[in-house]
Amino acid sequence: MTQVHVAGCGARPRVRLRGGLLSPRLLRSPAGTARVALVATGATLLGGDRVSLDLRVEDGATLELVDVAGTVAYDGRGEPAHWDVSVAVGAGSTLVWHGEPLVVAEGARVERTMHVQVEQTGRLLLRDRVALGRSGERPGEIDCRTRMTLAGQPALVEDLTLDAESCLLPGMLAGARVVDTVTALGWRPAQTVPAGATAPGPTTPSATAPGPTTPGATAPGHAGPACFSLAATGAYARELVDQAHRSRLSGIWDAWRGELRAAGD
Repeated sequence: MTQVHVAGCGARPRVRLRGGLLSPRLLRSPAGTARVALVATGATLLGGDRVSLDLRVEDGATLELVDVAGTVAYDGRGEPAHWDVSVAVGAGSTLVWHGEPLVVAEGARVERTMHVQVEQTGRLLLRDRVALGRSGERPGEIDCRTRMTLAGQPALVEDLTLDAESCLLPGMLAGARVVDTVTALGWRPAQTVPAGATAPGPTTPSATAPGPTTPGATAPGHAGPACFSLAATGAYARELVDQAHRSRLSGIWDAWRGELRAAGD
């Protein structure tokens, strides 16, 4: 199991690291913040691999987590790989994690769980990207189960199963290959509509017929990024695109990250 535990709200927080299939490395950090990079120690993810990541940010501490590169889940010849993340963000603490894409290659099967607990006055900013298949490949399969709570109450519950079939369904990905998501929890960003986005509304007629995507375009029937305020204090932005680098959620990430900095994370 890979562990990153951060405590203390002074100029030099206390950091405890433990490596597994991912090795955490402490980076040069600004005062009051721990910056930690996650580095794969070998070819990951293979069939039968189990990556377990335990993140703990104690009361008043700040952690910025950095993915050095994306992760590829390879063909496991029928054997699934597991990716389990457990996050606890204490009162008055902050976790910022800009995740790089998890690419589910053709033939790969991934079971991923993410359990996040944010205490009252804690704050989370997370970017999560899943890409189905490498260039020229059919999509692999991934089962994502996400559970987030704020002050002990459910804030976000999502079960998402993605495979080659769901890539074509108009009610699912409708030709997209990449699911890009930014989540803010424990605080509500002022900017809740990404630049170039339209407010969520009725599905357009073109969304009823799946078809190939134009390189660089969003999936058919999708107007671009959509952003929602959560019932709990927080917000959730998502975009479906054909290639990860085409997503426009980088703008919303930068805006929300800037708001956290201005608030003194």
